[in-house]
Amino acid sequence: GRRIMLLNARRIYREGEGTERILMAIEDITEQMESEQALKNSETRYRRLFETAQDGMLILEFETGRISDVNPVLIEMLDYTYEEFLGKHLWEIGPFRNIEAAKATFCELQDKEYVRYDDLPLERKDGSPIAVEFVSNVYLVNGHKVIQCNIRDITDRKLIAEALKEAHIELEQ
Repeated sequence: GRRIMLLNARRIYREGEGTERILMAIEDITEQMESEQALKNSETRYRRLFETAQDGMLILEFETGRISDVNPVLIEMLDYTYEEFLGKHLWEIGPFRNIEAAKATFCELQDKEYVRYDDLPLERKDGSPIAVEFVSNVYLVNGHKVIQCNIRDITDRKLIAEALKEAHIELEQ
C-alpha cells in the first residue's frame, strides 16, 4: 500500500577529499501522519459540535473555575461577547451575579463532579431575566479535569407551563 516516507540527506565532507558521499535516511512516518490527521479530524468534529449545539456551553478549568471556552449560542443567549466570558471566573460575569451561590455551586461541582439545576434564574447583559436549565459535569482532557456546563433557555417552556396552569384554574372555575 501507500506509505508516507521522510527523507533526510546530508553531504559527508572529508578534508582533502571534498564531498563525494551523501548519507541518506528514510523513515516511514505513515502511522504518525495518520494519527495527526485523525486528531485533527476529531478536533474539527468536537469544535463543530460545540459551536453548533442548540444549548449554551461553557468550559471551565476544574481547579480555578475560570472560563476557557464558550460557544456562540450562550454568547447570543446572554448577549455577552466572547472576550467578556473568556478567562473570568463563573461568578465574575453578569449572568451569575449571586457570587456566593455561584461559588457554592462550583465547590459542589468540584466535590460531586455533577450538578443539575432544573430552573436557574440568570440575567442577560441588559438585565432582563432568563430562566435556564443548568447541567454541569467533570471530565478529563489530556489528563486534566475540565468542567462542561450546558445551559438551556427554558423561559418559553416556563411561560407555556404558567399559561396552561392559569387556563386549567380558569377552566375549573
